[in-house]
Amino acid sequence: MDNRSYWTTSAQAPAQQFTHWRELICEAFLALTPESDLRGGFAGSVTQWRLGGLSLARIESQRQTVHRTEAGVQRDPIRGYYANLQVRGVSLMAQHGRVATLRPGDLAVVDADEPFRFEFGGDFRQLSLFIPAATLNDGEATAPRTATAIDTTTGVGAAVRHSLESLAQRPMREPTAARLALHAAGMLSIALDPSILTAVRSPRSYQTCLDDIEEHLTDHDLSPAATARRLGVSVRTVHGWFSGHGASYGATVRRLRLERAARHLTDPSMRHLRVIDVATEAGFGSVASFHRAFRQQFGHTPSAARG
Repeated sequence: MDNRSYWTTSAQAPAQQFTHWRELICEAFLALTPESDLRGGFAGSVTQWRLGGLSLARIESQRQTVHRTEAGVQRDPIRGYYANLQVRGVSLMAQHGRVATLRPGDLAVVDADEPFRFEFGGDFRQLSLFIPAATLNDGEATAPRTATAIDTTTGVGAAVRHSLESLAQRPMREPTAARLALHAAGMLSIALDPSILTAVRSPRSYQTCLDDIEEHLTDHDLSPAATARRLGVSVRTVHGWFSGHGASYGATVRRLRLERAARHLTDPSMRHLRVIDVATEAGFGSVASFHRAFRQQFGHTPSAARG
């Protein structure tokens, strides 16, 4: 996609970086009021892709609180919604008396035409899809339920998550990307259906646990505790599912991440990615550990796999 805009604080003097951040997020999104105690230097960047009547942004920044005030709504009314997918770090979304805590892999929607609050306790990365109100409501009389976490481990929610990740990670022709974004918005409207949001989860099992791991494989905080939280079981139950299958939770995650990296290294469409990029996207925090694990698993280096 070449329909990209990019904003960053990196070119500013440290004392001016947060002031610049306040200006750039209003330019990239809408009238917002961010606050942070990090005034001696502040890192933040926004990459935004225009996708027909929609847009997708990748936001990377630091500790802050962001308000959409009543005055901001009056000054800059926007008839639409932002669907925020947490990629790294933890955030809080509050609107209409509801509060959703988003961890990596979690997704929730906020109404841009009503006041809201975001809180970020540390460094974070989010993907944010803007959807016009008419597209998401699709003739429904009832507005979507905002500030409510959507299950992205299975089903329609997982499909929305994969679509957003694909839009941000893979180069696409603009018409193709716009169609995928519109498709993601349609699936999101289904995922927001109250009958799905309140549905009783199906019985959990070892296979369900594997499905969750694969859905969240690139999360930097993937762990037995995170999987247990999403599946609504105890950490002991998660470990118990693996006890009879020959490999621990940690060994399974490592194997799946290595297999993902190997696929990317041999995919001609991903040759533009450096080995360090492949390692990071696969969920490895250290290139050195990635090289060691890859050689141990496959008997050769990542560079050799690329040929």
